[in-house]
Order: sequence, then structure tokens, then C-alpha cells
Amino acid sequence: MQKNKPFTTSVIRAGICFLGFSLAYTSAFAEDGENVENANVAVKSPWKFGGAIRGAYQYVNYNKDRKGELEFDTLRGEIGYDDGSIIGSGQLRYYHYSKRQTGGDSGNMVLLNHLWAGYRFSDKSELIAGLNSHPFGLYPYAGNNFFESMAYYAGFEDTQSLGIKYSRKDGAFDTQLAFYPSDGGHGSTSDTKSNFLEDDSARYSFHLVNEHQEKNTGIARVTYSMEHSNDAKSEFGLSYLHGEVASTINQSGHRDAVAAHYAGVFGKAAVRLMAMQYDYDLNGSPTTLAVGGFGFSNKLATEGEIYVANVSYNIGGTIGPFSGFTVYNEYSSLIKHESSFTDSSQNVTGLSFGAGKVWIYADYMLGKNSTYMSPVFYNGMGAGKATDNNGQRLNVSVGYYF
Repeated sequence: MQKNKPFTTSVIRAGICFLGFSLAYTSAFAEDGENVENANVAVKSPWKFGGAIRGAYQYVNYNKDRKGELEFDTLRGEIGYDDGSIIGSGQLRYYHYSKRQTGGDSGNMVLLNHLWAGYRFSDKSELIAGLNSHPFGLYPYAGNNFFESMAYYAGFEDTQSLGIKYSRKDGAFDTQLAFYPSDGGHGSTSDTKSNFLEDDSARYSFHLVNEHQEKNTGIARVTYSMEHSNDAKSEFGLSYLHGEVASTINQSGHRDAVAAHYAGVFGKAAVRLMAMQYDYDLNGSPTTLAVGGFGFSNKLATEGEIYVANVSYNIGGTIGPFSGFTVYNEYSSLIKHESSFTDSSQNVTGLSFGAGKVWIYADYMLGKNSTYMSPVFYNGMGAGKATDNNGQRLNVSVGYYF
């Protein structure tokens, strides 16, 4: 595999379009601002700039090299624009992997999280185009923990692709429709010796990689919200995804996924539930496919069901400079339809809190054939292993958000 490739052409074009359009509109906005009758009235800028720098402390019981020390993890920069009608957002990320994290050589990765521009209509509906998030399932996130749910590693949570998305509200109904001709491409990687990082997997969200690629994906998501009282409400939803799969090894075909989901808030408590099923119908009927993210690829069973059950509670109060305490327990599982495969599951018990611009996640994780929580890494969500597949992980993420 060739190393150090630039971002794909599709991502570059999206970035150029977004930047050029934003600059052109800003110029027009500035010219109009010169004609404001009352020059003393302050005009709030539609631009927002920010970012974050994060480090992580990790203890992994099945890896002797991952037992302690706080290390640098992520640097990100972001830009946003919203003048009431024209909207846009972009985020670029840099990751560093130390030798302790990889068990081998150190490496670096640069990638786009998202980059889109759009328009908000008078009825508050929105149409956006660019690298944006799939409106599927529990949206935008299934839970609270730093590592997200098993749906994320299968490519069905917090997933970004290149295309268009339309969102609107009609009373209690919220509808989102999206079409993605491309998965959005990948970023670039570098490492010192062994080329353990994969360019095609240099992505924020998990997609098909290597011999397979996602094409022409359509998604529909509809939810219905209802209030039970002043501080209690529920959201019931259905999501459907259909898309093409291109292949370099004569395994092309299509994929389908359907999900039923529920999100409820009851005062300080919250519940999130999801049941989904997915199926890759491909030539040759392979039982696993490669999915990649953050520079590494893993096997995924081509047919399965994913279940998510999350509960959280906002404790409130303060301890010194810290506040916003939320405790949670978040469980997810992958039930594979191939009879010879072993199922996957993960459970995360955690606490999040902050102080000013600093935010902390402290998660205790138990995993079985789970990508980042058990010793079966490459094939955990594929065939898996019936024995020696359980893991424990303590992860404390400390971020400064500006």
C-alpha cells in the first residue's frame, strides 16, 4: 500500500467549494454592512472558530505496553458559519500514535471530520452539501462515552460521507433525507518504519475499505416527539439505508440497513435504545468485509443485528472547579448471522464532567470481540473467537476545547 497520499479529489473539491463560497458571501456581507443606518450598532459575526487539544490515559489489561501514562492524542481545528440563512461547518483533525499506543512504531494521521455548506429556508428546513453525517439511528450519537457504540465500528453511527442532506420539522415529526454518491475519501498517514497505518483507513468514521467501497447511499430517517411533562419527553424513530457496494475483486452488490430507535429524557435521567439489522448482498457471498477508521482496518460480518441500550443521569452540583457531572452505562452488541461466528459485545460505565473549557471522560470498558476493548482486534467483529476474547480497558480522556 502506498503511503503519504493527499486527501482524495472529492474531499479537496468539497473544501474548495465551501471556502470559495464562504469568502464570496462574506465579501458581499461586508459591503452591505457599510450601508447600515446606525453605524454604532454592533453586528454579531456569523463566523465561529474553535478547536480542541486532547490527551488520554489508558490502561489495557491484555496489552503490557498500554498500562498508564497520559499521552497526547488529538489536535483539531474547526470553522462554522451561520447568518440565519447561509450555514456551513468544517473540522480538520491531526492524530499522533506513540510507540506505546501501537505496540510498534509511532505515526501520524491528518483527516477531515466534516466539511459542508448549505441553506436554511424560511420554514427552518435545511439543505446542506459536502462531507456530512449520516442521519441514521440514534442521531447524532448513540450515547455519552468517548468510544461510542458498536454501531459506530460497523459504520452506522456518527458516520460522515460526501453528499447532500435535507432536514425539516413538521410539528412533532422530524424528517431527514440524504444521498451520498461517495464515502468522502480518506486522509493521509505517515509512520516511521513498519507502515502499520493504512491510508485508505485514515478516516474519522468507519467505512468499507481496501477491496470494497460504498457508493450511492440513500438514507431516510423519521422521528416523532412527544412531551410527557415540562422536563420529560420521548422521541420514537425509524431509519432506513440502501446503497451500492463497488468492488475490485468481483464482489460488488448492495447493502441495506433498518433501525428502530428511541430516545427519552426524564428530568435528569436519559434513555437511548436501538435495534437494527444490516445485510451486505454481494457477488460471491463473502461472510466478512474490511471496514476501516483511524488508520486501521478490521473485519465485519456481512450480516448481523446491532442492539444498543444506554442509560445516563445528570448528577448536577459542583466539586471545586468541576461541574456538569453525568454518569452512564452503555451497552451494545453485534449478533452475527453466520452460525460459525462468535458474537461481539461491549459495556462502558463512565463519568463525564468539566471545568471551564476543559472536559473529561473517565470510562471503564468491558469488551468481547470488540474492536478497541478486547484482544481480538482485526477479526473481532468478523468471525471473532469463542475463548480468550474478553478485555478490560480504563480510558480517561482530557480535552481543552476552545
